[in-house]
Order: sequence, then structure tokens, then C-alpha cells
Amino acid sequence: MAHADGYRVMSGSKFANLVKQTAVHTIGLRTAVVAVNFAIMLGLAGLLGFEAFGRLAALWGAALVAGTVLSLGGPVILLRLLTDGKGMRARDICKIALIYPAFLALVMYGIATALWPLWPWAAIFSAGFAANALACLASAMRALGSVQASMALRDAGPQVALGLAGLFGFDAAADLIVATAALSMSLLTLAGLYWVCRHRGFFVMLTTKARPYWSMSLWASSVLGMVVAQIDLIIGGAVISAEQLGVYAVLRRVANLVALPVTVATWVSAPSVSAAHGADDTKALARASADGSKIAMLPGLALFGVGVLAMPLLPLVLAQHVEAGVRMIFAILLLGALGQVVFASSFTVATLCGVPRYAMAARLGMVVMYLLWFAWWGPALTVTMNAVGYIGALTLGGAALWWVVWRQLGVDTSGFVLLRTRRWVWKTS
Repeated sequence: MAHADGYRVMSGSKFANLVKQTAVHTIGLRTAVVAVNFAIMLGLAGLLGFEAFGRLAALWGAALVAGTVLSLGGPVILLRLLTDGKGMRARDICKIALIYPAFLALVMYGIATALWPLWPWAAIFSAGFAANALACLASAMRALGSVQASMALRDAGPQVALGLAGLFGFDAAADLIVATAALSMSLLTLAGLYWVCRHRGFFVMLTTKARPYWSMSLWASSVLGMVVAQIDLIIGGAVISAEQLGVYAVLRRVANLVALPVTVATWVSAPSVSAAHGADDTKALARASADGSKIAMLPGLALFGVGVLAMPLLPLVLAQHVEAGVRMIFAILLLGALGQVVFASSFTVATLCGVPRYAMAARLGMVVMYLLWFAWWGPALTVTMNAVGYIGALTLGGAALWWVVWRQLGVDTSGFVLLRTRRWVWKTS
């Protein structure tokens, strides 16, 4: 018991000061990660062409969704249980990160190949399994106090692996590129696992006491979150041409730069949110949520302004696609990214504070709203209307979750809370 209490105190004090100590460094790293991912995306689009890139984007999106389904919520479960001061058994960590996802991948592969034999399911599930292993490893590294390395591994690892696969196999089919990326991610996982096992804090966070860890709400929320992130590319791509989908994917990735600080806010504030909830301290939870909003809002607003100023340059970059209304599409996507910034802390608080069912419901609502929009337009869906339906679903779902969390937990998780406090002052000490 003394050992567990010591770990709990260490975690609480360490994570409570994490925002002030590492926010600037993490913003810088996240900027570098996004820059790398962005360069890889543009490089693949230029190397493969928009048509081939559109096919690869749809297949890669399917692989990421499959990985989240296979995960059973593992990355979030590990992050929550390894940061609340109580630890986990090593065997449970292995089951969550590797054994259960591998078994589920084999089962789903057999079912999928029987129902849709023309799809490259081997590439999809292998890439999905490898991406989930990276995410679980990043959660363990994050619990050990590694903010920068864990974020780089989780957010840049899969994209770098895809970029290397595309570079060395640019004339190969999309499924072969994805399969090669799976191999690269597996090598990254082994390297990260070596780092974790050698870390002096690894054995400290282990325990011999069994803990309940399964949460259907966490799993469903994670799956739906990935579906939300890819649904406009996968479903919309059914009626939008591959070339238009490639242009849309590029525009969406550029617009998502506005939401760059959201990941930083989540990654930095999550342990503090988890610790405050574990201590049943509503005031500390409100402070942790507000700190997350602070990290997201000011840089997000600045990036939104840069995006607006950059809009006149789009005809120079995509001259042959001006007639497709790229500026209007880009403006819609920019507004949607700004909405994610405003509600940056909502999903973090809901997921880590005992009410993941609300996060799950919000994401389910987003999926349903987009599918209804898609069904309404059908084959007549344009790229612009695809953006409107997607951004509308995200914004409404985020606003609904913010309202429910505020009513249930008494914590304002939106950026508007900064207007009522002095937390607009962005500092690190």
C-alpha cells in the first residue's frame, strides 16, 4: 500500500505541474510533427498523383479505422490506468496491447475476406494492428513521463512509415504500400518497447493486483473517434472521384493545422485531468480543463488567422482545381478546425472522468449526422457539400458534448471559460 501511495503522490505532483513545465516544448514538437506529416502528405500526392493518392488515402483511412476497432480501447485504457497512480499488471498490459488485438484481427480477417474478397484485408488489418501497437506503446511512454517522445511516436510514427513505404514503392499498388508501412511500424514498436523496458520507472508502475480495465464505452468512443476522423474520406470517396478526393484530402490536412494545438492540449492535460478525477477534486479538474483550453485556444486562433491569410494563395498551388471551389472548401474546413479548438477539452474530460459514454454518444451523433447528410445527397454529393456535412456534424457533436459535460460534471470544457478567468495569459511558469 505504501508503494502504491508513493506512486500516486509522485504522479499527482508531477502531472499537476506538467502543463506549466512542458507546454511550449510540446507545442514546438507538435508543430514539427505536423510539419513532417504535412510534408509527407504533399510528397506522396506529388509522387503518386492526386488520383493514386486518393486511393491510398481511402485505404489508409480504412486501416486506421480497423486499428481502432482492433484496439478494444487499449491506448485510452492504458493511459487512464497507468496515470491514476494505481498501476497495472504486466500480463494485462500485454493482453490489452498485443494478444487480444491480434486474436481479433485474425477473426475479423476471416470474416471480411469471406464477405468482401476483393478488398486487400491483409494489408488493412496488418497496418491497423501495427498502428494500434504504436498507440499503446505511446500511452505507456506517456505514463512514464515522456511527453515529447511518446507524442512523436504516436502521431508521426504511422505517417513516417507510410511515407517511407510510398517513397520506396511509389510505382506499387496502394495495398502493397500500406502493407510495407505496417512492417515499418512494427520495427518502430520494437525500438520503443526496448526504451520502455529500460526505463527505471517501468517496474514502479507495475502492480501484482488485478484491476478491471475493460470499458465498452471507451472502446466504442475510440472506434467512433477514428470513424469520425476518416468517414468523409471513406464514405465520401464512394461518390467523389479519386482525383477530387485527393485534392480534398490535401485541403483538409492543411486546414487541420488550425487544430494542431488540440492534440498538444489533450496529451499534456490528460494526466492532470485523470489525477484530479481520481482525487475527486472538482476545482483541480476545472483548472486542468482550463489549462488544456488555454494551450489550444491562443495558438489555434493564430493558426486560423494564418489560414485565412493564406486563402488567396490557393489558386497558385492548385490552379487546375480553382473551378472546383477550393477556396470555399478550405474556408469551411478552417471553420470546422476552429470549432475543434473551442471544444478541445471536452473529449479529454469526458473520456477520463468516468463518463466516456457521453463522448461515445457525441461521436455516434457525428457519424449519424454525416451519414444522413450523405444519404440525402447520394450520388449528387459534391466535394463542397461533403465538407459542409462533415464539418457540421463535427461542430454540432462537439457542442452537444460540451453542454452535457458541463451539466453532469459542473466543468466548462470550452474555450469560453477563459473569458471568465485570467487564464488567457499564456505562460509556462
